[in-house]
Amino acid sequence: MILQKHMVSVIPVNSRGELLLQQRDHTPGILYPGCWTIFGGAVEDDEPFDEAIRREIREELDTDFPVTHWHDYRCPVRSIPGELDVIVHVYTGALDVPLDSLTLYEGQAMGWFDAEGVAALEIGFEKKPILLRFLRERVGV
Repeated sequence: MILQKHMVSVIPVNSRGELLLQQRDHTPGILYPGCWTIFGGAVEDDEPFDEAIRREIREELDTDFPVTHWHDYRCPVRSIPGELDVIVHVYTGALDVPLDSLTLYEGQAMGWFDAEGVAALEIGFEKKPILLRFLRERVGV
């Protein structure tokens, strides 16, 4: 039997069509140190996905904003063929605030990025195709 683990991620979008991303720390031993990624994390126990994403947003940014589910995918980096499928539930929502009005609690930096900016970033966990798909489908670039 293949085990399943669930994670949640959120792609905040501002009125200019830019995405808010997080830069990971350079902590020894973590995956993709210094790379950019989407905010989010693991679903705890039997936590509903909608509650998990709101918890992650509060833990990582100390804010709250309305989000809706956009897409699910199997994470190729965290999954183990034949043993473990890690399913990521991706949410999105409008967050039209200046960067300096947010407090970052995980990672070393955050920033708003347009399609060109996203394409130029080193993005961890093989999430660049997810972000580019989101930009095509939801932002229209």
